[in-house]
Amino acid sequence: MSIAMLPLVMRWIHILSAIVALGGAIFIRFVMMPSAQQVLDDETHAKLRAAITRRWMKFVHTCILLFLVSGFYNYLVVLRPIHDGQAIYHALFGIKFLLALVVFALAVALTSLKPWSEKLRANAKFWMMLLVVLAVIVVGISGALKFIPPAPLPGIQVATEQK
Repeated sequence: MSIAMLPLVMRWIHILSAIVALGGAIFIRFVMMPSAQQVLDDETHAKLRAAITRRWMKFVHTCILLFLVSGFYNYLVVLRPIHDGQAIYHALFGIKFLLALVVFALAVALTSLKPWSEKLRANAKFWMMLLVVLAVIVVGISGALKFIPPAPLPGIQVATEQK
């Protein structure tokens, strides 16, 4: 793979991971959870939830890994150099990154079958909603960051209008 293709591939990986993770969370929260609660008895619902969680966990962990690898690459190699010295860009990116870490933590907790996350899973409807809202905010900040123009290159003066 040529070095010119690497930024594009990393961006695709980042976007596709977001589509899978956020799309899956939205589907689980707004389609699967209400439907399963409506038509299944408690025992069958618990079995279905455990089976789905075991399977979904693999997707969530893979997406988080891909997000982190592609995100660090995109920021350090592609974005940081062209936004050098732009405080607003880096502040928004910092907020986005911290919110993403919260989303990752919630996703890991909600897909864990270990005792440490039982209380969160007991109120999964609330925590999934929070996860979805925070993830949508992260996507929104990402979209806003794309509209911040790159910093001017050092040594290049922008023509100004003379009076």
